[in-house]
Amino acid sequence: MAGTIETNPEENSNWRKHKNACPFYRERWFPCNDVAGEPMYQVFCLKGTPPETIEEQEKCFRSKSCCWRLSKKRKQSQHAAAEEPVTAARAASH
Repeated sequence: MAGTIETNPEENSNWRKHKNACPFYRERWFPCNDVAGEPMYQVFCLKGTPPETIEEQEKCFRSKSCCWRLSKKRKQSQHAAAEEPVTAARAASH
């Protein structure tokens, strides 16, 4: 079971959206799984940025309207773009 997904989580009813989580977050549970070492549930991200830690998963749960990771990258890109002209202007004035 580890590492393979046979069906598209976006189209399969076994993969569920979490009520308050990111719109791209999916999980499926294995309620009768009592095999040692096997997961109780699997997590899948439709954007390819699944949580890798409990802290990241908590961020997914608190990000109901968009992916927190993609939002963070977008903000960093906008911040860098906003600072770039200032840096270029400073270099030109020296």
